[in-house]
Amino acid sequence: MSSGVEPQQVLARAREVVSSCTGFRDTAISPSAVDRVVRAELARGRSASELLAELQRPGAPLARALLDAVLVGETYFFRHPEQFRFLASEAVPAALRRGNPVLRGWSAGCASGEETYSIAACLLGMVPQGVRVEVIGTDLHEGRLEAARRGVYGNWSRREAGPLLHPLYLEVADGRVSILESVRAVTRFAQANLLEPLPDSFGRFDVIFCRNVLTYFSPDAVQTALGHLSRALVPGGHLLLGTVEVDHPPAGLVRVGPPELQAFRRPTPKELTPPPKPVVREPEPVRVSARAAPALTPRPPPPPSPVSLHTEALHRIEGGDEAGASTILEKLLQQFRDYLPGMLELALLRERAGAREAAFALMHTVRDNAARLPPDQIIEGPEPLPARFYRASADAFLTLGAIE
Repeated sequence: MSSGVEPQQVLARAREVVSSCTGFRDTAISPSAVDRVVRAELARGRSASELLAELQRPGAPLARALLDAVLVGETYFFRHPEQFRFLASEAVPAALRRGNPVLRGWSAGCASGEETYSIAACLLGMVPQGVRVEVIGTDLHEGRLEAARRGVYGNWSRREAGPLLHPLYLEVADGRVSILESVRAVTRFAQANLLEPLPDSFGRFDVIFCRNVLTYFSPDAVQTALGHLSRALVPGGHLLLGTVEVDHPPAGLVRVGPPELQAFRRPTPKELTPPPKPVVREPEPVRVSARAAPALTPRPPPPPSPVSLHTEALHRIEGGDEAGASTILEKLLQQFRDYLPGMLELALLRERAGAREAAFALMHTVRDNAARLPPDQIIEGPEPLPARFYRASADAFLTLGAIE
């Protein structure tokens, strides 16, 4: 006796289950992948009504098989290298300035783990001694997470489009490579869904990569996932997305760098606090004296300090006027030749503008000047930092350039 349930009803329900679990828009769900799973179950002798009933239960084995079939796992080491260069030259120095002893990264939608290990290698290559690195990769597909934990990869994970920017693996055999133990030691993997908040036990992150994942999501799912990602950032932390995933900054974040970089930063509480309103006082009545008072010579305004000029340059950078910021910093260094924070800032601006030789020359000066100072001497700047910070930042920048 027929149950009255047709295979097409099962296929329709299967697509609904995939969409609700993943956030994928309907056109991003492969019809052939869904059809292949359902037809295989029917070929095993199961009825359409059985399959439809199973798909009503959350977390059913059939639902897991569907997810495994449709989830996309295309990735490779140091994919989109310009974002890893940004991580090394901008995001890591910004995180170090916050002074936390741990630098934390999250690869959201990590597939088989190449991106996660690339982030870990980059952070390890950039932090000074004494700063700990922790990186987590999350994905819905448990099978791919198991492959990521093994940390052994073939040629498909190594491509010319992703240059080896930091030490990451060792050759083993048959064209395969194994992730370095130092990189494995700071990396872990866990199953998680971007449509749900990451558990509080995972903490918050200085940098999050979520690339080529949201492009498959429905508009509502994109906003849900972006909200979870943004809230998982520490103030001042950075989020890097795929090149075509959003056309404007996610809520609560500001764009950093050119639009094609797809880098965003969570402002700090200080940046979000509006400046105090000026106090308006009523003018005092003018008293006329029989004897004219001697004219007072107005005092000239105090000359600008290097910190105030540097702060003005930072405001220009926040507003997207990097050329204006460079001009301010160049004038600053003409007046205050040994001002290390300004040298470092100008070197990073020159690197972003494509003037690599000028950037490296200035970064050599930063390193040499910092090396002549006691490591713990505090250098006044927008954020007071020890001389060792500038030495470490310059060393990291110059080391990265040598690798490239």
